[in-house]
Amino acid sequence: MTMCRGVRGATTVEQDDREEILKATTQLLALMIRRNEIDSADLASATFTVTKDLHSEFPALAARQLGWLEVPLLCGYEVSVEGSLPRCIRVLLHWNTTKSQSEIQHVYIRDAVKLRPDLSKVPAVDVEELERWIAEHLKED
Repeated sequence: MTMCRGVRGATTVEQDDREEILKATTQLLALMIRRNEIDSADLASATFTVTKDLHSEFPALAARQLGWLEVPLLCGYEVSVEGSLPRCIRVLLHWNTTKSQSEIQHVYIRDAVKLRPDLSKVPAVDVEELERWIAEHLKED
């Protein structure tokens, strides 16, 4: 039976830079897609948040660049709590799937692993291989 499930992810950037925000977000989304076998046609929507120290680009643009042209996307600011992780990009995908909640793989990379260490015990990411996959995926769309 198909259900709408939430898939969470987060990453960080070193500085508030447009290209860095897009690259980090693209890598995050690519890992979420690959680990969960997500087809963008099954996405109901995606919500992105950034911490208030990021304002150079909308992270949702990375999703558009991946071909998510029909997926409703929303960006906003994360609640600002003293001592929270800086320069952080978060995403919540609403995904129509037959997978159970326990089968969903949430993705926390870079410094964002500090947010959910219980969900961050995943194999190391081969960034070069991931970038090749992203480039190939972008060519197809």
